[in-house]
Amino acid sequence: MRQLNLFGEPVKENIRNEEIIHTAKSYTGLYALHKYWGKKPFNIMADFIKKYSNQNDIVLDPFLGSGVSLTEAVFNNRKGFGIDINPSATFITKQIIKKIDPYKLISEFKSIENDLKGKINSYYTVIRDENTFVGQNFLWDKGELIEIRYQNGGRKRVVTTPEISDIKLSESVTLNEIETFYPKSNFFHNSRINAKRDNKIHELFTNRNLKALSLLYDRIEKISDIPLQNIFKFCFTSAIGQASKMVFVIKRRNKTKLNASSPISDKKEIGSWVIGYWMPKEYFENNVWTTYETRFKKLLKAKKEQYSIYDEYISSNNFKELKANGDYLIVNEPSQDYLKKIPDNSIDYILTDPPHGNRIPYLELSLLWNSWLKKDVNYQDEIIVSESKDRTKNKDDYNLLLNEVIKECYRVLKNGKYLSFMFNSLDDKAWLNIVKIFYEVGFQLEAIETLGYSANSVVQDNRKNGLQTDFIITYKKDYKTNNLMRIIDNNELQNFMPQIIKLKKKGLKTFQIMNNILTNLLSNNQFVKISELIKRIENAE
Repeated sequence: MRQLNLFGEPVKENIRNEEIIHTAKSYTGLYALHKYWGKKPFNIMADFIKKYSNQNDIVLDPFLGSGVSLTEAVFNNRKGFGIDINPSATFITKQIIKKIDPYKLISEFKSIENDLKGKINSYYTVIRDENTFVGQNFLWDKGELIEIRYQNGGRKRVVTTPEISDIKLSESVTLNEIETFYPKSNFFHNSRINAKRDNKIHELFTNRNLKALSLLYDRIEKISDIPLQNIFKFCFTSAIGQASKMVFVIKRRNKTKLNASSPISDKKEIGSWVIGYWMPKEYFENNVWTTYETRFKKLLKAKKEQYSIYDEYISSNNFKELKANGDYLIVNEPSQDYLKKIPDNSIDYILTDPPHGNRIPYLELSLLWNSWLKKDVNYQDEIIVSESKDRTKNKDDYNLLLNEVIKECYRVLKNGKYLSFMFNSLDDKAWLNIVKIFYEVGFQLEAIETLGYSANSVVQDNRKNGLQTDFIITYKKDYKTNNLMRIIDNNELQNFMPQIIKLKKKGLKTFQIMNNILTNLLSNNQFVKISELIKRIENAE
């Protein structure tokens, strides 16, 4: 018996509704070295690459982001091809995939340590009972230094209240005396990510941390070996968030006496830079040298493992080189422009996580990294919806540019091959646009699957403009002619209710019910407003 959709119409038999929820593994090793917005799980990317492509195939990601799709393609004996408008994205990916001699890393780090460790640590000197220590963490509350943490020999941590000498030292650095480079860029005004146009990047740091970072970056730029210099810059950008005033305080209610001279108080732990440019009234100022050294140790461990396991992969300068004998090609340009340079029917598989409307303003959030790296940034051609009034990145602009990329993806993909994309948005227009354009250019639905996350995060739990799970939709390039897609109106939504109630009684979650319904609809060139569908599911009894 043929399966019928909610309207009694036969479902196309070649469509697969995957009940498997792909569960992410935690970020470890290379993938834990650097923060990036919306980073996708490496194990799931690898599974899709192995499922829809063969060894030596060219795997394209036109929205490279953190680069997981490209690195997993290469690590699984494919040719990786990634494009991204964000200089930080391409920079991060290049450093992750680059194999580098651990002994060179150790040697250069020791040289930097000899040059700067003592000087930087002098900015955090703590004197107690005529003994000198190096302060590690300084707790500020509403502009006032209220607590200092330092090591009292060995691993024992001492928590103390500041003395006059500590306060004077913390105030001793002025911007005028910082002679080496630090970024002076202004933010785009965007209240959603706590950015104000009158504020500058350097205001994210205390003056002494800014001076320490400036000296460290200046020293890194003096490394003559450019690949080595870049990996140390990579380590630098991975560390600067934790050296900023965005390190919030985690409060624990269990009370602990930390040492004999300290009063019993609520335990306060060191948080981290999460997302956006929020500077809490209560934050930790962390020792810059210790912060950088901690990141370097993680980098060294991961690069040692990479050096012993993986090959030296060949970087290509263009697509012709990639096809001939290259392993990967990373391009820092707008995808809608660069894809036009790629021949028809030349890509074996496309796996991507495109910008999801207004969820994550990538270039604005990467301003911190790009400004330190001195990168020129093309904000005009970014495919994004931004709430910043300083930019003209609205939904129409987003849809127009995204449509260009999808059309180019269809053109460059070989016939009979597949494209998988991850999408997460609560914006009806974004969903309707992206689904319609896939059908209009000729893609045929292959499967709809869902992505589960291994652990909760601030980004996943509080996504104002996102669903609680990502949908992974796979299409096949087929030269069949598609009919126009029909959008189900609100009155027809009532036809969903018996099926929704039935699935809900079985204990299925909202995204699982959505998966079932969307598969039936998309297989018959139909779609529905996501917001209305969610409302019906959540109100069903």
